[in-house]
Formats: sequence, C-alpha cells, structure tokens
Amino acid sequence: MMRPEEIALALLRRWWIVALAALAAATIAYIGTASQPSTYVVSTRIMAIAEPPDYWMDLYAKNRLASYRDLINNWEFITGSLQEAGSDIDPGVAQSKLALGHNPDSNIVQIVVTDTEPQRAATIANALADGFVRRNEAENERQIAQRTTPDNQFPGRVTMEKLETPAVPTVPSGPRVRVNTLAGGVLGAVAGLMVAFGTIYLDDTLKTRRDLERYLKWPVLGTIPPTPGDK
Repeated sequence: MMRPEEIALALLRRWWIVALAALAAATIAYIGTASQPSTYVVSTRIMAIAEPPDYWMDLYAKNRLASYRDLINNWEFITGSLQEAGSDIDPGVAQSKLALGHNPDSNIVQIVVTDTEPQRAATIANALADGFVRRNEAENERQIAQRTTPDNQFPGRVTMEKLETPAVPTVPSGPRVRVNTLAGGVLGAVAGLMVAFGTIYLDDTLKTRRDLERYLKWPVLGTIPPTPGDK
C-alpha cells in the first residue's frame, strides 16, 4: 500500500492528465454554451390585498390567490389575455415560455417568462398579469352582485395589484458562458484526477529499491546502474 506522500508525488508526476481533462471539458462546455441563443427573462409580481385588512379577509385573499394561481397557465386564459392585449402571439408559444412562483406568506404570485425574443417576453408577462387583474375584478363584481349586506355594502373584497410593469429587457440572462465553462473545467479536472489516481492504483510494477524491499520482503544486495547504451 502506497503512503500518502507517495501517492501525492505520483499524482504530481501525472499533472498533465488533470490539465488535459480540464482543458477538454472546459472547451466542450464553452462551445456547447456559446452556440446557444441568448435568452431574456421578464418577471412581474401580483399581490392579493384584502379589504378590509383583517385576519379573515387576509385568509380569504390567500385562498383566492392560491386557487387563481393555476388560472394563469390555463390555455383559455392565456388566449384571452393575449387577445385583450392586442397581441398575435401564439398561446402555445406563450405557455411553453411561462413559469409561475407563489409565496403564500406575502400573498404574491410571480409570473416569469423566458424567451429568446425580449419584446415577446415582455408582452407575454404584461398581458398575463393584466388579464389576471381583470379576471379578479370581474370576480369581485360578480360576488358583489350576488352577496350584499342589508346596507347594500359588500363585507370585503380582494384586490389584485400588479407590482411591476416590466419593460423590454436589453441584457440577456443566458446562456451563462463563463459560469458553464468554469464548471466544465472544474469537473474535467476532477475527472482527470480520478483517472490519474486510477493509473496509480492499477500500476503494480516495482520501480525502486524501496518497492522491492517493501513488497517482496527481500533485502537488496546491489543494483546494476544503466549504461549509456541502454534504452
């Protein structure tokens, strides 16, 4: 069994394996990432606000927001929202680029659109957010018409507020060429280190006098030095 310092020296002599593997992996990662088209991310948030802001109305706002969240990813809703925004974007394309986030503690739904076309990403995000707000207002009006108190005042309502109106992004969010190239280089170096260690582990040849004495348990009486003509 080799001692740790011997393994370290053997690995040091095989540094070129680690360097070559890191360089190859970094090159592959760079080429693969750089060939991808630039992508842009647009996001906007919608907050559910209870009126009046008491415990039960806030709980009702949370429940309504949770039930409405999946509405944003509905085909019919996406189609209607894009039409109301005057956009001719294909609903299937819009749906494929959509991601949703939900934070129940803060009563917020986040709409995230990732696209290779920044203008289209901003249009989709704003259209869906505006459509969500309109749908909620329609629900409020429906409830007011169906359920009123004796003084003709609705006991409470939930307002959906669009917190941002995102503009067309000018800086792409991806691909992350530097990060992916660095990650590829690190993974390549680790793989190269494992290969180098494997060559050491599988090498059972005896190379030095110390190896003979350690593994064969025989004393070495003498050695024959190589002559200039030996290869």
